[in-house]
This record gives sequence, C-alpha cells and structure tokens, in this order.
Amino acid sequence: MSGLPPLLRKLLVLLLFLALQTVAVVLLVNDSYFQQNAIMRVVRSWQMQWWEKTSSWTAFTNLRKINDDLSLENNRLRAKLARLSELEYLLPAEGSGRMAAADSFSFIPARVIRNSVNRQRNYLVIDKGSADGISPDMGVISARGIVGVVSHVSEHYAMIISLLNTEQRFTAELKKTGTFGTLRWNGVDYRKVALSEIPLHIDVNPGDTVVSNDFSLVFPPSIPIGVVLLDKLRQGSFLELEVELFSDFKTLRYVNVVSFSGADDLRKLTDMETEEEL
Repeated sequence: MSGLPPLLRKLLVLLLFLALQTVAVVLLVNDSYFQQNAIMRVVRSWQMQWWEKTSSWTAFTNLRKINDDLSLENNRLRAKLARLSELEYLLPAEGSGRMAAADSFSFIPARVIRNSVNRQRNYLVIDKGSADGISPDMGVISARGIVGVVSHVSEHYAMIISLLNTEQRFTAELKKTGTFGTLRWNGVDYRKVALSEIPLHIDVNPGDTVVSNDFSLVFPPSIPIGVVLLDKLRQGSFLELEVELFSDFKTLRYVNVVSFSGADDLRKLTDMETEEEL
C-alpha cells in the first residue's frame, strides 16, 4: 500500500473507515432496541423530508396539467349552469316562441400565449384554433368575467379582440334592475370600463354588479363583469357609469371560448331586420 499514490491511499483509508463504521452501526442497531429505534426515527425523518420535496417538485412540474384539468372541470360546470339558466328562462313561457332549449352554450378551454393591456386596441392570442372548433365571432370569457371576441382563426391559434379595445362594444346590464346599456373601454385604465345609456331614473349605487346581457349572441347571460364605482357622468337623459372589472387582464392565463349553437340563426334574423330597415 506504501507504493500507491497519496491520493489513492487516502481514498482507500476513507473507504475502510466508512466500511468499519457501517459494520459498527449495524452491530449496535442489532444488539440494542433503543439504538435501533432512535436510528429508525432519524431515517424516517429524512425519508419524510425527501418525500415532501419530491412531492412538491412533482406538483410543480404537473402544474400546467392540473390547471388544464381544472379548466376542463370549469367548462363542464359552466355548460351545466348555462343549460339550467336556459330551462329557467324557458319553462315559465312554454310555447311563447322563445329560443329552443337545444340552442345551448358550450365551452372550449384555451391558454393565453400573448396578451397586451397598454395599447388603445389590445388583442390576445390563444393556443386553440379551427381544429379545436373555434371560429370567428365566438365570445371569450375567463373565470372572472368577459374577455373579448374571436376575430381571426388559424388551425391551432386564434386572435381575440380584447374587451380593452376602444373600438369594441358589448351589451351589459345592471344585475339589480336588469337595465342594459353599452359597455366600452375608454383606453385609460385597464381595470375600468364604462357602462353608458343607463336612464336617469334608474336607481344605481356604488357596488352594484354589472353582468352580461340576455341579448348577447356571444356570451351566456349573467356572466359577472364588474362593480359600479362612485363616478356617474350625465349624458343628456342617460348616465354613464364607471365600472371596475373583476378580471385582471395582466394576470390572464386561462380562458374559455363560448360556442352558442343558435348564434348563426339569430344573426341571420338580425341581418334580415337590418336590411328591411334600409
């Protein structure tokens, strides 16, 4: 052993020490129940810490899949809620010519891969397209409100005209009274929009909830949008209300594209009515 290099001699001495130490620990554990129990507690403690760390890492790496699963579950719940809302609307007036119950809403989950909030005409891009059943003019919502409307579609991607677009207009209503007006963004604060054309005699208070309207062809009714703030601007015989959005567009990651089976038929009727007026 004297002829071996110094580094190798030190390594062999270390390995011999570790081997003898292991034998000593094994003999001690086998001959003493107390020592065996103490050592097993330490080993179990290390094992539990290792399991906890590996579990946390696994949960982190699976976060996207978990979010996708949650999004799918939300879609199922939204679809059920939309059907129940339709039945509630239809049953009191059966045979009155209202929309058929088969004209229902369904939802397609998607992930936002591009977004902007600091322009006058903001857009989003999602990771679903025509191959997933998405087409132009479909509405897009999030867990906290309306997001926008599909404008352009490729096979695997779609561009959304955001609610935060000064050229975009939506119909919304005050939940308390059912009074509807026009919802638009003024291009200033990405957390606030304006609800206009509200008659002066309507009782409006700060904190009143604004929701999507039954007249919309792209959104289910009663989707929460935001709450009325203090400021009221009088415009002739109407009010313009400042509304704080529930959605934070800067943190928007997952959305649902709304598919309404009766939208095409309704659009044909409204187009015919417009042509007759002309």
